[in-house]
Amino acid sequence: MSDLVRSLRLFVRLAEEGSFSALARRQNLSHTTIARAIDDLEAHFGVRLFQRSTRRLSLTGDGERLLEHAGTILDHLAQAEADLAGAVAARGLVRIGVTTALGLHYAERLERLRVRHPGLLVELLFADWRDAADDVGLDLWLTVGSSRTAGAVPLGKLARVLVAAPSYLEEHGLPVNVGDLSQHQCLTYGYAARPEPWPIGSESISVAGFLRANSSEAVLRAIRGGLGIGLLPRLQAEEDLSRGLLVEVLPDAAIEPLSIMVAHGFQGMRMPMRARVAMDFLEAEFPA
Repeated sequence: MSDLVRSLRLFVRLAEEGSFSALARRQNLSHTTIARAIDDLEAHFGVRLFQRSTRRLSLTGDGERLLEHAGTILDHLAQAEADLAGAVAARGLVRIGVTTALGLHYAERLERLRVRHPGLLVELLFADWRDAADDVGLDLWLTVGSSRTAGAVPLGKLARVLVAAPSYLEEHGLPVNVGDLSQHQCLTYGYAARPEPWPIGSESISVAGFLRANSSEAVLRAIRGGLGIGLLPRLQAEEDLSRGLLVEVLPDAAIEPLSIMVAHGFQGMRMPMRARVAMDFLEAEFPA
């Protein structure tokens, strides 16, 4: 690694940390080593990169310009290394906010990501009931429906199915049409602060029941226990349906699927390689 590239990497990390001492602890380097790298860069480019005081460290205008160039240079270098070495070095922790059904789906496939990127550490944070505050501190997060976050990309659509336990249907009867649902216990989970109607056919059906939860897994277990009818992602109910633990209700009904997007917290800056390979994984392993 050339001294210039090493200095550029330390410069980028110092800009992110905002503190010589914090970067020194994280990189296990001396304050003097980092300061010398920044001095070398300033001498090389003939500009001052940081305004330094006892309390804060901030980029100068020239520093901000170099930060943009450095991100591009290091990105191109990483791509060249990947092209020539046949692998991308992705290291460190990536925090991903997931919905329950998809999070469990991805968890079963994480070994494929680990094999390709053994230096990566993944933290999955589950939430079916999401609001903007949940995204704080996350690198990537899944959203249901359109996302207001710039740079969010569609992952795909999840089919949904109405299900109930045989014991519930034996006691309460099988709904024959959509209108019959109003006479049944309809168990719901939420992505928003208020219950949303079920989009079935050309109608939006307002439903009510004994249970509303912020976890689709909790609703699944309540359905399995005979509490009522639920509308769940098909991939979440497939195993129980195949084993006869659940029965599909109104199988001919046209139910609007869930549109899933993935957003990231790196607007206006270079996305770290750890987050980029994780996003590629989410896209590649999205259920068909």
